Amino acid sequence: MDEITHHLPDRLLMAYAAGALPEAFELVVAAHISMCDECRARLGAFDAVGGALLEETSGAALDEDSLDRTLRLIAEAEAEAEGEAKREAPAARPGDLPQPLHAYIGGSLADVRWRRLGGGVFDAVLPVEAMPPRVFCGSSPAPGCPTMATRAKS
Repeated sequence: MDEITHHLPDRLLMAYAAGALPEAFELVVAAHISMCDECRARLGAFDAVGGALLEETSGAALDEDSLDRTLRLIAEAEAEAEGEAKREAPAARPGDLPQPLHAYIGGSLADVRWRRLGGGVFDAVLPVEAMPPRVFCGSSPAPGCPTMATRAKS
């Protein structure tokens, strides 16, 4: 894989660490940090700062059954995730795409239904809950995608 020369700005990494990004942007950041050691290290620093800030905050009053409700929600989410894992698409070929994109694409780039936009540019709409992103590629879309970005569907 080529060396990454573009790195995410701090404000984007901080928003990702805080869980404040829309799903489409989270996907882009997750894909980038899965391949970029520098941004992954910077994200770790922001996570550490966030953890330190949480340690310094005073606690909040909770209902008596808060722990039981939380544990029940976690168990339900884990059961749902196990069911989804069984339905997951086949693994992507090594080096085909970043792991965070795998669940959205459902296989390799060759499995994506590309639409020609013109001028050697293709796009494919990926399913996300709040804001469907589009993956744009220059040149031919498959078997590899030389450049990727997302934007909200108009």
